[in-house]
Amino acid sequence: MAQDQDDALRKCPTRIEGLDQILHGGLPAGRTSLIIGGPGAGKTLFGLEFLYRSALAGEPGIFISFEERAAALRVNALTLEWQLAEQEQHGTLFLFEARMEPKAVITGEFGIQPFLAILDHKLKAMGAKRVVIDALDVLMRLISDETRAQNELLALHRWLAERDITALLTVKAPRDADHARHYDFMDYMADCVIHVDNRVLGQLSTRRLRVVKYRGSGFGTNEYPFVIGRPGITLLPISETNLSHRPLGERFSTGVAGLDGLIGGGFRRASSILVSGSSGTGKTTLCSAFSLAACGRGEKVLYISFEESEAALLSAMQSPGIDLRPPIAAGSLRFLTALPEATGAEQHLVKAFALIKEMQPTSVVMESASACHRFERRRPPSSTSCA
Repeated sequence: MAQDQDDALRKCPTRIEGLDQILHGGLPAGRTSLIIGGPGAGKTLFGLEFLYRSALAGEPGIFISFEERAAALRVNALTLEWQLAEQEQHGTLFLFEARMEPKAVITGEFGIQPFLAILDHKLKAMGAKRVVIDALDVLMRLISDETRAQNELLALHRWLAERDITALLTVKAPRDADHARHYDFMDYMADCVIHVDNRVLGQLSTRRLRVVKYRGSGFGTNEYPFVIGRPGITLLPISETNLSHRPLGERFSTGVAGLDGLIGGGFRRASSILVSGSSGTGKTTLCSAFSLAACGRGEKVLYISFEESEAALLSAMQSPGIDLRPPIAAGSLRFLTALPEATGAEQHLVKAFALIKEMQPTSVVMESASACHRFERRRPPSSTSCA
């Protein structure tokens, strides 16, 4: 869809890392969006982070939970360093606990109008324009007739639209044909539909997100991996990334004087260098010399190692006379070490991106690049890269 058409539709940024890029600006403002997913896929967290980030920006919102207790939500959020209670005290966030008691007896025809009356009062009191309804399927189970359930959902959709509310609904992924028909109706009703899942590939848990539709807007159409950790959800919209890297810059020393002479004065700034060789040919020594020289110029270096621990590498480099301890003590050199098999590729990438964002290094060394194939349980010939 053309960019001017995207601009014509009002967008409400989620402020979730990577999601607004996929949604070309955010959720449709004043409209209803739907997140569908199985257990552990992150549906509740998407809704909660959307409201929490909005509250931090001074934009109030209401989180309605039909499953989890408000106290449990606050405690769970603390693991991600989200201070929900603070925002509640500021009046920018309200946790509406709407769970139905198991012993409750329902008489007559159940409808959502009383619920909407309570919600309307709270929206006006807070001046809120953002609502998340978590586990809406739990509420709909109270209506046995499918036609009535669809009519109630349509009434909710129209009610939210009439009040210009940006709403995000979460529901569980259907597990049988009867429920699938019910959810198909919700897919058609919502203006933006997002599917999330938590799958196991190669014995590693991997979460994925896919935008199924977005009325009036373009969007990223692929499956995108995401991870959940401090400080929240991080999506990796790699296929949405443009070729915007810088051109090669001036030359600088590799850290080995003889090598500088062989390649015309050293490596080029903003270049990617691949060092390939079998075991014992000096790949780690070259990368360590490069790192030490860069730190000596007052630059910062992030050293990612998938094969040696930091202590083992520092000890081994004492033999050729490369002492990396001073730049580590000065904070100009940092190590990120992990076994490739420890987590999925997405978690490794997010950790590296987070440290790069925090540290702002001039150069990144990754040893060895070939170990990345072990994310898929394969072990190719050894190679190392530095940039």
